[in-house]
Amino acid sequence: MYTPSRAHAESVATLHGTPAFVTDASTLRAQVRKMRAAFGAETKLFYAVKANYNPHIVGVLKEAGIDGIDAVSPHEIRLALELGFTPDQVLYTPSNPSDDELRYAGTKGVLQNLGSLSEIRRFCRLFPNDRVSVRICPEVGAGEFEQVTTGNVESKFGIALSDVDEAKRICDAAGVAIVGIHCHIGSGFYEASALSQAMVAVAGIAERFEDALFIDLGGGFGVPYRLEQSEIDIEALAASARGTLADFTARTGRALTLYLEPGKYLVSASTVLLSRITTIKEKGGRTFVGLDTGFNHLVRPAMYGAYHHVVNLSKPEGEAVPVVVAGNLCETGDVMNRDIELASPEEGDLVALLVAGGYGSSMSSTYNMRGTAVEVLIDGDDLRLTKRRQTYEDLTGLFEPK
Repeated sequence: MYTPSRAHAESVATLHGTPAFVTDASTLRAQVRKMRAAFGAETKLFYAVKANYNPHIVGVLKEAGIDGIDAVSPHEIRLALELGFTPDQVLYTPSNPSDDELRYAGTKGVLQNLGSLSEIRRFCRLFPNDRVSVRICPEVGAGEFEQVTTGNVESKFGIALSDVDEAKRICDAAGVAIVGIHCHIGSGFYEASALSQAMVAVAGIAERFEDALFIDLGGGFGVPYRLEQSEIDIEALAASARGTLADFTARTGRALTLYLEPGKYLVSASTVLLSRITTIKEKGGRTFVGLDTGFNHLVRPAMYGAYHHVVNLSKPEGEAVPVVVAGNLCETGDVMNRDIELASPEEGDLVALLVAGGYGSSMSSTYNMRGTAVEVLIDGDDLRLTKRRQTYEDLTGLFEPK
């Protein structure tokens, strides 16, 4: 996991202030290389841009060799196309889309992954004789938290296995070819076995679709948030995938391409949320360290109870003391880490919340009328501002005059 040097942190704070998301370009490239080395050129990597849609970050990933973009909204489709991805390099996997959204994606020539019979019926009405991919519920769920486990039967995502034949009937009647079978089991799983199980289910369903060209296993591969934690064994996952695809070919005489949609796996470890300690107080036998950021910038601790390690960049070798790291929002739940030791914290110190590149910036809000954080990309010795700090005028500019 990337941790900026004290010199880089101080440069960012001096030039652009805090809080700031600071991203290391070399870490982004390394993650793409790692996935490519494990899965090979034949596997297609579609970056799940919802994890972090900063165009500069997406640009680094594009240059590093991702194959395309997994989009979940019309704006994400537009961003992908404006960044130079062609329509065949964009997959659209919406959740409960309107007809207008289906129409937008279809008129852009983007392949759609649809996860309900309603969506398939409406797509077939809008685009007969076209192509589509079907998102199934593999009845295999895995994830770091209940809120991000997507492949189980209780989840809102995917077509029930019992409805797969009906999906095929609807498409056949409209002359629509089902060219892909898609699933996503959840976000933040660390064992390859769960996805391997889902892969077998998806490949089995693909046997029933003579037009199927690929299976898509989504993303969600676990990344370490704690220093002692290990990420998922990508090589083991790749080996399992090759075995499943080989078995499919042996049974059917057909070959399938594997699609993956890594999001957090590519960007999470590349970025920290740089903040400054504003307040320290003793209360109830605990030391509270207050920052100039909060869950408006990094919501995962408040939303999921997620752990983000915090380091004191100003005093990395200081004596570690147990603290509660709290944000600056008017909310009791605005706590970034309740159980951590921080090196000799003092007001004015620069601290970094690690592994903040996935679903940090992209889930930011302007709660308490506090603007989103600035964003900076570091590439070697080059330090570039990629997103400016919001002003009062930015926050109020969308409201109609009184």
